[in-house]
Amino acid sequence: MKPLTKSALVFVLFALTAYGAVGPAYAQVLRNGMRGEEVRALQERLVRLGHDLAVDGIFGRETESVVLQIQELAGISTDGIVGKQTEEVLRILEESVIVYTVQRGDTLSDLAFAYGTTVNQIMRRNGLDNPNQLYAGQRLLIPNISQVAFSGARRTPRVTFKWPLQGRISSGFGWRNHPITKVRHFHAGIDIAAPHGTPVRAAAAGRVVSAGRMGAYGLAVVIDHGSGYTTWYGHCSKLLVRVGDQVKEGQQIALVGSTGQSTGPHLDFRIKIGEYAVDPLELLP
Repeated sequence: MKPLTKSALVFVLFALTAYGAVGPAYAQVLRNGMRGEEVRALQERLVRLGHDLAVDGIFGRETESVVLQIQELAGISTDGIVGKQTEEVLRILEESVIVYTVQRGDTLSDLAFAYGTTVNQIMRRNGLDNPNQLYAGQRLLIPNISQVAFSGARRTPRVTFKWPLQGRISSGFGWRNHPITKVRHFHAGIDIAAPHGTPVRAAAAGRVVSAGRMGAYGLAVVIDHGSGYTTWYGHCSKLLVRVGDQVKEGQQIALVGSTGQSTGPHLDFRIKIGEYAVDPLELLP
């Protein structure tokens, strides 16, 4: 894909007026069991934000599940109700969108790499059925969660990650019943099972911004890799780095353990772009 110039018309919108995507302030709080045009408007917004759900004007379990996921990732009260706080989160998400004009030779893979997202996310946001369904001059909505974008002919490089250790994935990214509390919640990382004391390595070079006990996450390390990316390593038995340390990719930073709220030795590995957790499997080789 050739470098972008001003003619590429890449810009971040603070209101998606061109697409009518800035959501309304609802006249009432929306919750499970409600029906009507306001529910339909909410569902249309959620679809534009890349979520796959029916737009039928019925606030059922499917819509509630999407709202809960957004609330969980945003770190607000997870009640499945769309009130003032959730509405504000939706507005922020809608503002975090780039409108990109397709250039000759562009591919969805190139765009996904450039903007730190995935081909599937771009396809869902734009209602594309075929990844080859592009043409010069086409306008695409691209999720800007990472705020990684082109600036003239320069591109902020995407961080590349390596596995922090080898092991079986015992729990994936997404909704699950918590193994201890049995409450359904959103798991913002992947659990990699490994023997107690197994070395945990930095998934990429960066600076340690947190190292210590983090409540239910146990002994944990957080590394800032720049460009908005951080990696999180939880439930460790021992930490081998301190805040402020510069670490190299593959450097030992901790040992596997079962500290915090844990059912056994494993690493709870997370990748965040800004404040939002993403599925590590989307970024690992």
